[in-house]
Amino acid sequence: MATTEKSRPKTTKKAAAKKSAADKTTARPKGRRARVQAKQKARAAKLHARSGSRWRVHYDIDGPRVRLGIAWFVGAVVAFTLGLVGIVLYFGVAFGAAGSHCLRTWRAAGRDVDPTVALGSVAVVVTLAAFGPKLMGLGVLALAGLAIAVSLGGGADDGSPSVSMGNVGLLLQCALPPAVAGGCLVLLADREIWSAIALVLIASAYESGDYLVGSGAANNVEGPLAGAAGVLVVSMAVAAGGFPPFGVGEAMVFGLLVAPLALGGQYLATAMLPHSRAFAPALRRVDSLLLAAPLWYFGIDTFVS
Repeated sequence: MATTEKSRPKTTKKAAAKKSAADKTTARPKGRRARVQAKQKARAAKLHARSGSRWRVHYDIDGPRVRLGIAWFVGAVVAFTLGLVGIVLYFGVAFGAAGSHCLRTWRAAGRDVDPTVALGSVAVVVTLAAFGPKLMGLGVLALAGLAIAVSLGGGADDGSPSVSMGNVGLLLQCALPPAVAGGCLVLLADREIWSAIALVLIASAYESGDYLVGSGAANNVEGPLAGAAGVLVVSMAVAAGGFPPFGVGEAMVFGLLVAPLALGGQYLATAMLPHSRAFAPALRRVDSLLLAAPLWYFGIDTFVS
């Protein structure tokens, strides 16, 4: 009996050592190629994640989200200081990446689509907006033609294009809203840069309040309410600061409109994705502007002198 008790710890330590070595091998694959494959599998699992509610706005709390949000805002400020060229470059890449990330989630879901097509086409539309609304409109029409051409080019082996025609809708679904929003933001900056700055300030206030409160809330109401409170505060500051071309009343009206438009943009972004938890960080970064930017531009161009 004593011999058995003395030998048991040795057996246990040996087994524990083997188990520990096995766990280390499993946890950290050896070799660069194995680590890259493990990272790709983890990313694919995140892309395929499912949510309990199709329309629930999902707050991704993994990673340095707050720092990335601050970096996004600082980058926008720098772009505005550089003038129209900086605005086109910065927001062309931002909205192009939004379309690309959206299409990437559909590719992860098994659809035969190329995210680089969305990236390039959205960036082109945003760039054309710097030359006026007419050229931007032609760019949007060209985007629709490109979607059809690319999808027909990826038809079935028997020459039938019908298999890939379903991808036309996906490309337009992922690329058209970012292209229009990014282009309208450039048009807004070209017409009156201070109005574009005010829009980005107010939208950022909504995003900050919504994320900081909504990411820890148990319902879908607290986040948007906190975002709306941030919109109210910044709208009052814009009205008091006399941002052209607004009067005090116009600044308050346009500013307060951002709260429902930003929330609507979040749900529009969710509708563009295969499911609410789809990993599309660039799209989620600009989703509050998807509706706000076009309506702000058309409203200011029509009603504000």
